[in-house]
Amino acid sequence: MNIKEILDELKNDKDLTVTFSGNSDIEVKGISNDSRKINRGCLFAARKGSCVNSNEFIQGAIYNGAVGVLTDDIGFDLKLNAAGAAIPVIKTNNALKAYALISRLFFKNPGNEMTLIGITGTNGKTTTTFLIKSILKAYGFDSGIIGTINYEIGEKSVVPSSNTTPDAYELNKMLREMRNEDIKFCTMEISSHSLVQDRVYGLPLDVAIFSNLTRDHLDYHENMEEYFRAKRKLFFEILDKSTKPRKFAVINNDDDYGKRLIDEIKARLNGSRGNAPSFNLLTYGLGKGSDIFAGDVEYLKEGLRININLPGKKKIEVFSNLIGGYNVYNILAAVSAAIAIGVPEKFIESGISNLKEVSGRVERINVKNKKAPLVCIDYAHTDDALERVLKALKEITRGRLISVFGCGGDRDKGKRPLMGKHSSDIADITIITSDNPRNENPSLIIKEIEKGIENADFVGPGMIQEAVPGRHVYFIIEERAKAISMALSISGDSDTVLIAGKGHEDYMIIKNKISHFSDKEEVLKFYEDSI
Repeated sequence: MNIKEILDELKNDKDLTVTFSGNSDIEVKGISNDSRKINRGCLFAARKGSCVNSNEFIQGAIYNGAVGVLTDDIGFDLKLNAAGAAIPVIKTNNALKAYALISRLFFKNPGNEMTLIGITGTNGKTTTTFLIKSILKAYGFDSGIIGTINYEIGEKSVVPSSNTTPDAYELNKMLREMRNEDIKFCTMEISSHSLVQDRVYGLPLDVAIFSNLTRDHLDYHENMEEYFRAKRKLFFEILDKSTKPRKFAVINNDDDYGKRLIDEIKARLNGSRGNAPSFNLLTYGLGKGSDIFAGDVEYLKEGLRININLPGKKKIEVFSNLIGGYNVYNILAAVSAAIAIGVPEKFIESGISNLKEVSGRVERINVKNKKAPLVCIDYAHTDDALERVLKALKEITRGRLISVFGCGGDRDKGKRPLMGKHSSDIADITIITSDNPRNENPSLIIKEIEKGIENADFVGPGMIQEAVPGRHVYFIIEERAKAISMALSISGDSDTVLIAGKGHEDYMIIKNKISHFSDKEEVLKFYEDSI
C-alpha cells in the first residue's frame, strides 16, 4: 500500500475533507495511532483526543521511522525526517474515520469477502453472538466472534478480549486472519464507545441488530439521548454506507428505543423524512406486530421452548438451554439474523438447541454436592439487566432467591440505587458487596446502593436466620469472596443463588491494582472446602 492509494480511498468518502503535501509515491508498511508502536516504514495517525492530543507525538513517531503522518491538526507544519527530507502529511477533518478507512485498506478490505453481522444494544449482545455462531455451526460453517468475552477466529484461536469492539486496525487485522482461515462469517458486538470513536467506520456490514437500550455508560455519554444517538450510528452511518448488495436492519420491536429507530427507518423508507436508507428492515418481538415473533413460550427450569413465527407464514419450534424471558429476545434476534442471511430453518432449530450455555451469562455452576442450591453467575451490571435475570430466576426457584452483587467504581453512579431497589424487591435475601471499586471507596459505593432499598430490612450476617418467608432482607459484606461464601453457606437445595456483575471476568480492580478474582472459582472452592 502506498500513500497515493490511501489518498484515493479517503477522497472517495463524502464525510471527509482531505488535503495533502509531500511525495505520494511512498510505500507504507504499517499504520498505528500509537507513536510507541511506529517502526520504520509506518504511517502515524494523530488526532486531538479528549484526553490526549497525539499530534504532540508526531516528532517522536518520525524519529521512530514514520514515513508519513495523518493528522486532524489543520495548522500542522510540515516536518522533516532525520535525513532532512520532508515527511508526507495527510490532513483531514476526522482522523478517526480516516484511520478506520486506512486500516481497512491496509488489510485489503477483508469485510468485503465475508458476511458480517454487528450487534448493538445495552443487554444481550454477547448471548446473541454465541447463538448465531451455534446456528452457523449447525449450518456447516465455522465463524468468528468479536465481543466482550473473547475474540474467536473460528475454533482454532480464542483470545480474551481487551475491548468489546477493538481498535479499527486490530478489527480489520482479525477479519483478515479469519479470511486466511477460510472463515466466511463473523458476528461482532459493537459498543456505543466504538461507534462514537469510529472504530467500525466503513465496515461493510450485512446485518445490524439493535437489541435494546437501558441505562448504562452514562459516565461516558452525557445522557440517554446521546447514548441512543451513538447506537443509531450503526444503522444510518455504518449499515447505510455498507457496500453489500443486500443488507438488513434487525430491530427489537418491543423496546421503546427500538420502536423509535423503527419509526425513523420507516419514515425514511416512505420518503417522509430524509433520504431513504439502502437496507431492508426486519423486526422481532413477542407480539404479532413484528415480522418475526414468538407465539407460545414455555419457561422451564431446563430452559425455554418457543414457537416462532417467521415471514411467509412459516413456523419453527426451538428448545434452548438458556433460561429467562430476556433470552427469548436474544433467541429472536439470532433467528432474525439467520433468516436475513438465508440460513434454512432446520439449522436454526438445531443451532439454538446445541448451545448449552454462554460463559458468565446465567451460567449454572455445577458442584459435587447434592444439598447445594442452584448457583448462577451473570454479567448483569446494569439495573435493567439485574432486574431481568432476578425475575427469570425467581420464576424457577422453589425456595429462596439470594442475590449477591456490587457496583463498579468510576462508573455511572445513577444506576447504583436502582440496582439496590431491584435486588431487594425481587430477591428474598440481598448481599451487597464490592465489584471493581477502582479509585472509589467501596463502602461509599455500597451506601449509594442502599439508598434505593425500600422493601427490605437490614440485618447483620449473624441475624440471617431471622429472615422469614415474605420478608425481604439485606446485609452487607464488603469483601466479595466472603459475600459469596456467606450466600452459599446459608442456602439449601431448594434455593437459588445469583452472583451478579462480573460474569466471565477473572479480575478485581482496586485503585490502580488488578488482581485475579473469579466468582466461579470462589463457588467451586467453597464446595471443595466443605466436602
